[in-house]
Amino acid sequence: MSNQLRPVEILMVEDSPTDRLIAVEALKQALIINNLHTVENGIEAMAFLRREGKYATASRPDLILLDLNLPKKDGREVLIEIKNDAFLRFIPVVVLTTSDAEEDVISSYGHHANSFVKKPVDFPRFAEIIHSIGDYWFQVVTLPAEDAIRRATRSEPAHPPAPPVRVGQALRVLLVEDDPSSVLLVRDLLADSAMAHFEVEAVSRVQELRKRSDLSRFDIVLTDLGLPDSQGLDTYRQVRSCVAGRPVIVLTGLEDEAVGLSALREGAQDYLVKGELTGRALARAVRYAVDKKSIEEQLRQSQRLEAIGQLAAGIAHDFNNILTIIQGQSQLLATAHLTPESATAVNEIVDATERAANLTRQLLTFSRQQIMHPRVLDLNDVLGDVARMLRRLLGAHISLELQLAAEGTTVEADVSMLEQIVMNLAVNARDAMPGGGKLTLATAVVNVDRARATGPDAYPGRFVRLTASDTGSGIAPDVLPRIFEPFFTTKDVGKGVGLGLATVFSVVQQHRGWIRVSSELRAGTRFEIFLPASTTALVTAPRPVRPLAGGHETVLIVEDEPGVRRLATLALTRGGYRVLSAGSGAEALTLWNTHGRDVDLLFTDLVMPDGISGLQLAALLLERRPGLKVLFTSGYSTDFVGGERPLHEGVNFLQKPYTLVNLATTVRARLDAT
Repeated sequence: MSNQLRPVEILMVEDSPTDRLIAVEALKQALIINNLHTVENGIEAMAFLRREGKYATASRPDLILLDLNLPKKDGREVLIEIKNDAFLRFIPVVVLTTSDAEEDVISSYGHHANSFVKKPVDFPRFAEIIHSIGDYWFQVVTLPAEDAIRRATRSEPAHPPAPPVRVGQALRVLLVEDDPSSVLLVRDLLADSAMAHFEVEAVSRVQELRKRSDLSRFDIVLTDLGLPDSQGLDTYRQVRSCVAGRPVIVLTGLEDEAVGLSALREGAQDYLVKGELTGRALARAVRYAVDKKSIEEQLRQSQRLEAIGQLAAGIAHDFNNILTIIQGQSQLLATAHLTPESATAVNEIVDATERAANLTRQLLTFSRQQIMHPRVLDLNDVLGDVARMLRRLLGAHISLELQLAAEGTTVEADVSMLEQIVMNLAVNARDAMPGGGKLTLATAVVNVDRARATGPDAYPGRFVRLTASDTGSGIAPDVLPRIFEPFFTTKDVGKGVGLGLATVFSVVQQHRGWIRVSSELRAGTRFEIFLPASTTALVTAPRPVRPLAGGHETVLIVEDEPGVRRLATLALTRGGYRVLSAGSGAEALTLWNTHGRDVDLLFTDLVMPDGISGLQLAALLLERRPGLKVLFTSGYSTDFVGGERPLHEGVNFLQKPYTLVNLATTVRARLDAT
């Protein structure tokens, strides 16, 4: 690019961190001087373009890079809104998508997209595309000036009026102000603003504030800094100590702006000058303060969950190694000639390890370290398949009723994760009905519009709704907000670890869905799970049955856990294979130098000591023999998915803990793969 007088403003709407990184590198290689702004979903994109909330000072983009497949609001819907908006329609939009469907291309151009880029693209190719687009859009095309557009479209609103902060629920404002005229002013300004739902209460002294016991019910606090019993920054500090956790906006006089800035530095959400106060400025400040507080709370919760998730994943990894040994050795023991009492004891061990393995799967799912295998499936079929197991789980004193929609319940999901959702909800319902009752599982296809998309994770669209409702004891109001917290439980010691609903929440989020919960004490609880409906046709094909067989090939096992290594060696040797084993990557390389020409399969753990991981070992050996078959295993999973070598469970990856049958089947399949 040449002769640029100012940096080009680019808005990228993309939820993939990898694709955002590609864009950054491509812009660098294309030598475009730019200000790149990135948002992750369609709702944030429209807020940025319409300069709402935290994007009030955003610049108008010269170019929009728009992914079609976005959470919360689909990219196709965003494109339509942009091109139907009198103020935004002039901005060129380049659509990015992984779709091969011709209708997506035709639809995008039909809605006036200006160009189309197919993903994935590498850095040089994307840089070339961006450079070509830039040569045209930034040197040939001149966008009308913003003021000119506003004048030309003054009879046509640029966008619909901002909705109230909360639909159907009043925003509660506490005003700390001793001047009655200022109290009336704030009330009038809020009444004239877009904030149609609000309640304002006023106190005139900090001392009055200290006496109140209901401060937690207010959403936001506005305080004058010139009160009779307190002055300046000290007023803000005292008010903040009384309403800990609530966002605070300070009101200053024209001569006190420096104090307002000091309050900002100490944590105030905003400051407003009373002599320049307008309804729009007040409404924007209040909306922004409430939204910012919510975002901060979500960020803290996300950080807590991430830390717990890392801990959970580490525990699961180590525990899976132990379980693999216990599970495999007990299965070998079960094949021996045992007395009835010994056989019963061994079966108990096998059952216990299955339950423990399920717990580690929940830990990995919660921490988002479980590999997802999404496919198009019918949610009705999933419920039908697990119903028999659920009836045994619930017991004779609880009835199970299925109310399934007639059609349209296809979703793109991981079937085992959906089964985990249903099982966890059923266990919770069972525990809430110790004296008996009824659990109802229902499916429905619903269209959620913007007015009904309430809640932090909700967004409009077409969904398949799974409802689980019970007639149990219900959830207390003070407990309800915490039910999805990891390791939070109201059950007695030994009856629950607090991972069930945390896992449900994590799985639903991974499937781009959301949850709504309602409960009444002594009347029951209702969970509603919304999963995006799939538009892809459901294809059912018979699953090939592969006979369990051994072989005579040579397998190199690389596993740093001695017990697991001995177990895998014994199992594969019994299957007829020749086995070489090593406890690290360095040992494996030494073995390869002597026996490498004989090795048919490398079976390696991903995480190993001595500085050579399973992926690195595989890369080294594949350089020496490109046709070598490789099978990975780990107690972790998605840490290693992607990059140069994507992992697929049952194909080139075996999740721990694995059974001997799974080991034999996967090894044979990998050796037979072309």
